[in-house]
Amino acid sequence: MAETEFDYIVVGGGGSGAVLARTLADGARETVALLEAGPSDEGLAEVADFRRYHEVAWESPLSHRIRIRPPARGNDRVVYPLGRMLGGCTSHNSCIWLRPPESDFAQWEALGAAGWGPDDTRAAFDALEERVHVETVAPDSPAHCAIRQAARDSGFAEIDFARPFDAGIGLYRLSKRGYLRQSSAAVFLHPAGSRPANLAVLTATAAHRVHFGAEGEVDGVETGRGLLRARREVVLAAGAFGTPKILLLSGIGPAGELQALGIPLRRDLPGVGRHLLDHPACAVNFAAKRTPARADPWNYAGILFGRIQRDAVWPDAEIQLGPELFEQETGPAGYPSAPAGFCAYVTVNRARSEGRMRLASPDPGADIVIEPELFGDPDGYDLGVMTGSVRLARRLFAAPALQPWIARELAPGPDCASDAAIGDFLRRTVTTGYHPAGTCRMGPAGDRRSVVGPDLRLHGVPRLRIADASIFPSMVSVNIASTCMMVGLRAAKIILKGGR
Repeated sequence: MAETEFDYIVVGGGGSGAVLARTLADGARETVALLEAGPSDEGLAEVADFRRYHEVAWESPLSHRIRIRPPARGNDRVVYPLGRMLGGCTSHNSCIWLRPPESDFAQWEALGAAGWGPDDTRAAFDALEERVHVETVAPDSPAHCAIRQAARDSGFAEIDFARPFDAGIGLYRLSKRGYLRQSSAAVFLHPAGSRPANLAVLTATAAHRVHFGAEGEVDGVETGRGLLRARREVVLAAGAFGTPKILLLSGIGPAGELQALGIPLRRDLPGVGRHLLDHPACAVNFAAKRTPARADPWNYAGILFGRIQRDAVWPDAEIQLGPELFEQETGPAGYPSAPAGFCAYVTVNRARSEGRMRLASPDPGADIVIEPELFGDPDGYDLGVMTGSVRLARRLFAAPALQPWIARELAPGPDCASDAAIGDFLRRTVTTGYHPAGTCRMGPAGDRRSVVGPDLRLHGVPRLRIADASIFPSMVSVNIASTCMMVGLRAAKIILKGGR
């Protein structure tokens, strides 16, 4: 690696970073370096074929898996698989492409993220969807059709996720071409020969800390390959865990925590690593009377969005419905299985629980400590929405269209009837929706909980920005991949507009 100085350095080649680096390089004459700790994904068949996402996330060295710190009460088996290759988690996710409702971004704006409201973000999503190829899948076996009919019979309208939508049942939209995933890397960095000359993509280059100049400004990144200098700015896009980890190792974060680890304090920012958001997820499983046919390339029938709380601004629960069992957590928790079955995989859309991440050691190679606090919101909102979702799933699978298919409920089981019993089941089996966000939240400088302003500049740290899911002021109501890419695109536009 001969070159060690660039105008801009983007740390992290995932969902946000790949989009940001390419867009920035396309729009500027200055040099841009994109640092990625893992390898390139280009030419890796297991990554390109989106159907192999489980293999890559759970079995491959292309994913770094971190177990949470066991909670005082609840599921202690939760593991976060973090993509360690170009494309990041967009290279090992299930390619679900959903655009958040505008009410999500109205809330961002209300929380102090000026310029990130519905009108501002809409243009970025439109531009993304001109490049990212998205396909609708419509499995039509009798079992898949029966699931969708049961939702319609239960009063849910058919909806199209390609347009603004509200409560209803819709077909999956996946960011793919046939079997080939449309990750941020596939869309913005492939093929390598098509990249502009001013963009250097440095794989196998783990960032340890940001480097400071004589005036306290950030002027580079310390990596496993040595110091890389940035003449203009460093932008961290290493994700909701990677970005705060780099900040903490650099001495930026809660003063007490850093001092306890012997890390010299550069900037006391109490919000770094706090405000960890996610979509709590649980599964309701049913045994089948007969084995349903599998659909290729995607075996789920559709996604239902419903209101559990009647006054919810937008549907507060997402339920993925399929003719297969989802036993990742119910199996280890001891719930019964069956040779074939159906599931309702439920997430709380705008979850209010907040966890945190922190360092276990000042060693950059050490794993972080993740404490998600799923169902930890003091008002019990998340657990209430999930409890209502279990009851909704039961009504769906009791509909006449599914009676030829459903034998019995496996988890939580028919004896689990009261809210207290359902709540106990949910705490025992809750897991991550694999959407960590919010650990460097965006907000006004006067808010001690916020880490970056709406221009994505770090409060009180010159020449350093953040552009990834860690900046979310509140959780978006759908799967977050499209929003991560939107953040990367808008970050590049913000830098290009005012950076030169």
